[in-house]
Amino acid sequence: MNDFAGMLCNLYLIFLTAVLSLYTGGTYWKLGDTKYMLFRNVSIICLGAWLAVSLIRAAVSVIGGEKRFPRLGVTDICVLAYGGVVLVSALCSPYYRTPWLGYSEWYMGAVSQLMFVGVYFFVSRSYDGSRYPLYVGEAALAVMFLIAFANRLGFDPVGLMQPFTYKSWEYSHMISTIGNINWFCGFCSVMLGFPVAAYLKAGGKLEMSLHYVVSVMGLVLLCIQGSDAGPVIAAVCIGISLLYGLGDKGIFRRGLAMAAGMCLVMAGYAKVVTFLGTEAMAAVPADGIGLHRMAWNGWWAVGVMFLVLAAVLGKLSRAAVRRAGLALMITGCLAVVAAAALYALRMPRGDGWGSGRGGLWRFAWQGFVQGGFRQKLIGAGPDCFADYIYSTLPASELTPTEGFWTGTIYANAHNEWLNTLVNLGILGTASLAGIYAGSVKRYRKLPLGILVIAMYGANSLISFQQVLSTPLLFMALGLCEYWVRQRGQDRQTDRGPDGEETEDLAGERNIRI
Repeated sequence: MNDFAGMLCNLYLIFLTAVLSLYTGGTYWKLGDTKYMLFRNVSIICLGAWLAVSLIRAAVSVIGGEKRFPRLGVTDICVLAYGGVVLVSALCSPYYRTPWLGYSEWYMGAVSQLMFVGVYFFVSRSYDGSRYPLYVGEAALAVMFLIAFANRLGFDPVGLMQPFTYKSWEYSHMISTIGNINWFCGFCSVMLGFPVAAYLKAGGKLEMSLHYVVSVMGLVLLCIQGSDAGPVIAAVCIGISLLYGLGDKGIFRRGLAMAAGMCLVMAGYAKVVTFLGTEAMAAVPADGIGLHRMAWNGWWAVGVMFLVLAAVLGKLSRAAVRRAGLALMITGCLAVVAAAALYALRMPRGDGWGSGRGGLWRFAWQGFVQGGFRQKLIGAGPDCFADYIYSTLPASELTPTEGFWTGTIYANAHNEWLNTLVNLGILGTASLAGIYAGSVKRYRKLPLGILVIAMYGANSLISFQQVLSTPLLFMALGLCEYWVRQRGQDRQTDRGPDGEETEDLAGERNIRI
């Protein structure tokens, strides 16, 4: 049964990281529905089979007289609490169908939320440490990135743009096999953490080079895909990589090399777009990072500066590298803050701020404040934001009356925290915050955990849960939980006769992950 659960988990990881991202059904039309239905159906089969095996295994243990209780970590407890609040909120919701199946064409109701919880426990308890699912996932990520690059250069290698001309909105706002550029950012906020973490910790030169290429591709695409969230996620990724490398000169230099690669590719990308002409230029969304910012000559200088720093730091002591790294991190943070302040000042004031997010956030907060005790405590129900807000407040003024999104009803607050506050109340928001805080504490030594939490967390401030990001987040946390548990087991195995931890010749704890 253990072998079956491990094999099933490996296949499920391949499905989440490769199949789900690449499958489109041959069209962009209702692509979100297509991917969600695929996720739901496969997850029901895999999670159902795992649950059956787990129940049989538990029954065998009880019959055999084994009185072993499962060990729960802080992330386990917070994920369980989140699932419990979701269930209670759905049971108490006045909106009947929506809290269970989710809002129309969105599907983030209790059924999906409980599946996310199941994904975490399935992966953390049944993953067997095999590397091939992660390699397959990264290979699929590279393919998806190549298609995305082709799209941003005006080419359509898989034929998804055939119904549209280069003057249409879809031509510049749909990308690769993911769909909308906002979904692309959510997807990358989790999946980019895998090649970056592998690159930072890679041993051989060939392995490191392959991870490096995929990592730089992802960072560049985040900057050119069109959504303003992308450059923020890229900056967070580089910042966390450098922060993680402060205690290791080699890792810090790798982070600098990754940042240099992103800058140098960005410098050349604008030249290629200009050379290719009209259709390539049309593939650059005007409301995202514009071509003038891509063509900034400073990209060359910044890229070379990072390369020089990486070379110079290689000749310094570990302590000197740490001091220089701290200075660089502080300078970088100040630059990011200045850029963010300038961006915020240039945005329209009031409800129009952030492409209408200002008004959405205002209404979300008003909806929470005006709710009764039950509403504040457990919310309106999973994915019931639109049902509650549009029936409680004069939210009709939020409905766009012109442009591509005319008549659109917003299914969420475009801020995961405000959205959770309305849907799941204080208890749901507290349990979600507990998942973040507990994971940071528990997985602080794992680059994948810190990268995923930071990047997804940054994107959650201006985005939402969806099928190509949220289940992947719970999957990544499940993998981190597995590795932490393996480390704990190895620590127990490596204890001496008196219960003291043994040390290897380098003075490091003899723990293998």
